[in-house]
Amino acid sequence: MEKLTARQRYLIAAIGMAVLMAGPFLTLGLYAWFEGVEEHRTIFLQYFQQLFPLGVALTLGALILGFVVLNRLFNTYVSGIAATSERLKVMLSSNRELRLDLQGPPELREVIHAMNRLADQRDHKIDEIEEKIKEQISIYQSLCDRSADASLLDRPLASLIYTAFDTETTGLQPSHGDEIIQIGALKVSNGNIHTNETFEALIDPRRSISSESIKIHGISQAEVEGKPTIDQVLPIFYKFCEGSVLLGHNVAFDMRFLQLKEQSTHIVFKQPVIDTLLLSAVAYPNQPLHSLESSMALLGVQIEHRHNACSDAVATAQVFLKLVPLLEERGIITLGQAIEASKKTTYARLSY
Repeated sequence: MEKLTARQRYLIAAIGMAVLMAGPFLTLGLYAWFEGVEEHRTIFLQYFQQLFPLGVALTLGALILGFVVLNRLFNTYVSGIAATSERLKVMLSSNRELRLDLQGPPELREVIHAMNRLADQRDHKIDEIEEKIKEQISIYQSLCDRSADASLLDRPLASLIYTAFDTETTGLQPSHGDEIIQIGALKVSNGNIHTNETFEALIDPRRSISSESIKIHGISQAEVEGKPTIDQVLPIFYKFCEGSVLLGHNVAFDMRFLQLKEQSTHIVFKQPVIDTLLLSAVAYPNQPLHSLESSMALLGVQIEHRHNACSDAVATAQVFLKLVPLLEERGIITLGQAIEASKKTTYARLSY
């Protein structure tokens, strides 16, 4: 029954109603005929001939009335709900301007009202996102455009020196006051991860760490209180990164924190930046997820701990080294080609 259309179900219901309404009348007549003796049948036949037109008229009248009621119910509920369902699909998927008129029975009007409210909420969120995109240039675009060194962009990915880094923060809103509480980094070159060239620092954010963030990275308020501030740590980290390409996963998030400190610290990271999230999307365009966990699982990368800046930097470096030969298979050899390919992915529109 679930595979039947509304129209087919209506026809089945109509046939069933006709059988239920006319069936007893015919059954009773047949029963009386076969159970009666010859004399009874003669009397029955006389009465039947007299009452047959009336019985037929009553039965047909009842059937017509039943069909009218059934058809009205069908048009009001079944057809109305089906039509509303189709319009809802259009409204919620592609047509932002469409809203449904409140019509039909009370139950259907309640559903339409709820869907209209849902569409209003969706449009409000879309407007917020579009406004945010309009207000600031894509973080990836600005990062990719920072390097004017054409010779560096023309060099093969495998020939460059990278600083793989990651940050842990008080929360996920850098533009609303969240701060870095940990930076972890290490050097990558010639296809190798240099565990002897590392950078790690806990940072006093001078503000509280959200409980949601503590659940993720496990860094408590007590662990960072009294540690150097970001103004003290950034110059050291900047020196560590000199002469290298910055490498991160969803690096726009980390770079946004660094960019917001440019005015107060006068430290600007001008070197090229590449993102393993975007490179993963380039290497695996049909893969739906490109989080660090997804990329690690896809490429067979394993580390002991996650959501620690140093460990995540190691994981990012390992993912990158696995991606390089896959990118080469797609004809992406140089740093410039990798940056241009990254710009074309849908993830490059992410901003913070």
